[in-house]
Amino acid sequence: MARYDFRSPRLHVDQPLQAGAAVTLEKPQGHYLTHVLRLQPDDPVLLFNGRDGEWRGRLAVAGKRAMTVRLETQTRPQTATNDLHYLFAPLKRARLDYVVQKAVEMGVARLQPVMTRHTQAERVNVARMRANAIEAAEQCGILSISPARYRSACRACRCSRKPAWRRRSVS
Repeated sequence: MARYDFRSPRLHVDQPLQAGAAVTLEKPQGHYLTHVLRLQPDDPVLLFNGRDGEWRGRLAVAGKRAMTVRLETQTRPQTATNDLHYLFAPLKRARLDYVVQKAVEMGVARLQPVMTRHTQAERVNVARMRANAIEAAEQCGILSISPARYRSACRACRCSRKPAWRRRSVS
């Protein structure tokens, strides 16, 4: 028997989760549940925030367009994150999305793009990386979201020096 409930939709929220709380969903999340998945009030939904574990709740309507979820029970406690940091040279958009999704599915604790001299992408959209990480976590059952941080590899890894094969040896 599966350890996770893959039949109920899972959503990531930034609000604290506890028994009996009413969590207001963002507009796109409410639209996704009601118009795309065609859920009705009182249908089960799983919520997680990366801090309080995973909670089962029931969908409720709060106003004309606002959706809330009334939390009932905790289905899984928050697990400790792996101490796995993934440093990578950014790729072009579609490939970067794929790399982020697969890294999150493997349980990476931190995503760290590093810029090198041979990096094809000129900049990294950290907000897009976070959105892809959240989407991957919602789909695969991971409870924590990998934070994406950006720093220049030339400062961090000292790759601005000349490669060893270009240095002249003085004899």
